[in-house]
Amino acid sequence: MAEIRKTYRRTGSRDAVLARLAKDPIGRREFIKRFGVAGMFALAGPAVLAACGDGATSTTAGLSGTTLSPSMELFVDNWILYIDTTEDSPDGTSTIDEFEAETGISVTYTEGVNSNEEWFGKYQAQLAAGQPTGFDIVVLTDYMAARMLRLGFAEKIDKANVPNMANLVDALASPSFDPTRDFTLPWQSGFTGLAYDVDQTGGAVTSLEAIRDPKYAGKIGVLTGYPDTIGLLLLAEGKDPSTASLDEMLAATDDLAKLISDGQIRQVYGNEYIDALINGDLAVCFGWSGDIFANQEDSPQIQFSFPDEGTMIWTDNMMIPKGAANKANAEKFMDFYYRPEVAAELAYWVWYVSPVEGAQTAMEDIDPEFVDQPLIFPDEATLAKSYIFRSLSEEEETQLNEAVATATGV
Repeated sequence: MAEIRKTYRRTGSRDAVLARLAKDPIGRREFIKRFGVAGMFALAGPAVLAACGDGATSTTAGLSGTTLSPSMELFVDNWILYIDTTEDSPDGTSTIDEFEAETGISVTYTEGVNSNEEWFGKYQAQLAAGQPTGFDIVVLTDYMAARMLRLGFAEKIDKANVPNMANLVDALASPSFDPTRDFTLPWQSGFTGLAYDVDQTGGAVTSLEAIRDPKYAGKIGVLTGYPDTIGLLLLAEGKDPSTASLDEMLAATDDLAKLISDGQIRQVYGNEYIDALINGDLAVCFGWSGDIFANQEDSPQIQFSFPDEGTMIWTDNMMIPKGAANKANAEKFMDFYYRPEVAAELAYWVWYVSPVEGAQTAMEDIDPEFVDQPLIFPDEATLAKSYIFRSLSEEEETQLNEAVATATGV
């Protein structure tokens, strides 16, 4: 089930999930038990709709069919399998149930963010025209959050309504695209670092220079998209991805092209890199922390390391789309999920890095074994060497995307 969850989270592909379900009957049974037949139809159909907890409802934006006052409603759009459910809770109550019971706000929680680009493409015209999307909160990854802010598509957060924002960990407090977090608040984060097959490497791999090691020629994998792969290549060259110039990024892209043409890199991967690593096709690759954690129980030979040179950290951010009808309710929701005990409940289920100070201590009351899990609660030294890829202008983003596409053929 963990592998199914991570497949959808990173690929945004319903087909990828259904393919895994077909290969994994135990996972399929668990999936159907948890989300029901309707959840399967939602994956296969044109919209992803999922109920999270007995009190939450799922529908397309603006079609709730309820008669509640807008002041007592909240519409949230997120990635699939990215929140706890009633079934996961020891006491049968999800965090959304708790929020609704405490505030009286009825939450319509949908899982329609299949990918950043797809979500943006679907709602760009409405946002540009000043029309509301129907959502009060949407969760988008750093680079897309930066684009939304650049275009003026987000509402400013009234921080007086979100006092628990003070619990945001320092490492995520000042991204270049929103340096004072006036418009965004992290939902969860993850690391991009080195993944490796210890049966092939014979020991830990801790330096990014491993991707140039001749003994791994043809058994190296990198990831699609510039924030992960170009970010790590910049770190390997002693550059800071959070401040690097476009020229430095393009030079790293040229380096990537040479590693590919020389045969050092086997392939550029999306989420399928995890299969190649588990199957032994790769010895070393760039990988996502949550994927490795989720698959280690069945494949203990695969490991994750935080490179000596530094690691990339990415964040999926809560945002209030321009024109949202229930902005104050959205801020209450943000504040609720920044309570340490609530953040710990969420982290326990999703297996990504909690952005909330105090969640680690609160985890002791949920599962002591998770308290020292570094892929959920990294230490300060790790966070100090973690970098957020800097936001790009529209022109820079176009140039870099084109250069990476040329270098990788993807």
